[in-house]
Amino acid sequence: MFGIKKKALKEMSPDEIKEAVKEKYSKVAKDPCSAFNFPVGRDFALKVGYPKEMLDTLPESMYESFTGANNPQPFVNLKEGEVVLDLGCGAGLDIYFYAQAVGEKGKVYGLDISEDMVNKAKRNLGAVGIKNVEIKCGYSDNLGFQDNFFDVVASNGIYNLSPDKEAVMRDAFRVLKPGGRTVFCEIVLKEKLPEDVKKDINDWFRCIGGALPEKEFLGLMEKVGFKNIEVISKCRNARTGHPLAICANVRAYKP
Repeated sequence: MFGIKKKALKEMSPDEIKEAVKEKYSKVAKDPCSAFNFPVGRDFALKVGYPKEMLDTLPESMYESFTGANNPQPFVNLKEGEVVLDLGCGAGLDIYFYAQAVGEKGKVYGLDISEDMVNKAKRNLGAVGIKNVEIKCGYSDNLGFQDNFFDVVASNGIYNLSPDKEAVMRDAFRVLKPGGRTVFCEIVLKEKLPEDVKKDINDWFRCIGGALPEKEFLGLMEKVGFKNIEVISKCRNARTGHPLAICANVRAYKP
């Protein structure tokens, strides 16, 4: 792994990038108080809009490893009985809210690249009595679910950690039911980054080295088949450290 870290980002293969992401976010799961070059934990969750009164009711382990791009809860608009996939579910903070929204008749599946995160999410959701969930370890570009399975595919900052964003979008589209929707938060760019901002894997971890210009990102969504693509809102927040970065909150549908 040390050899991988010494490589320039442009010299790393997609598999090496995914392995580096897995290792980094496993550390976030196991040791969230370590120093990272991206925001982690409760203070960050509060800054991007998770309500303090709600976090106060949850165990610390639910939010101490939080590293999303924003708070998607105000615009996910889940309905009772829906089946939801949370891509890059982390330690389970968003799943907690999704599971409550869909109720006992619904179900939430979580997927994360890090086995440590998956195990932590399982413990967290078990500790607060959430039962309508199933969480597994896997890759976002190869989901392992059947076609036309989910009403909603949600995510919170997963695309910028994925080397092949089109493959992730294509598989998200595949597993959605006709009429289903994807709703997510992601860091996009006002314009293309200068090359010196994409030097090594640490730039990737902070969700800037792998970011795409907004128009290019939305173009990929259209290419894989999504329709009615809507940027619900855009903002600068604690995750958008670079001046060209913005957080886009997006909704789109599978015809």
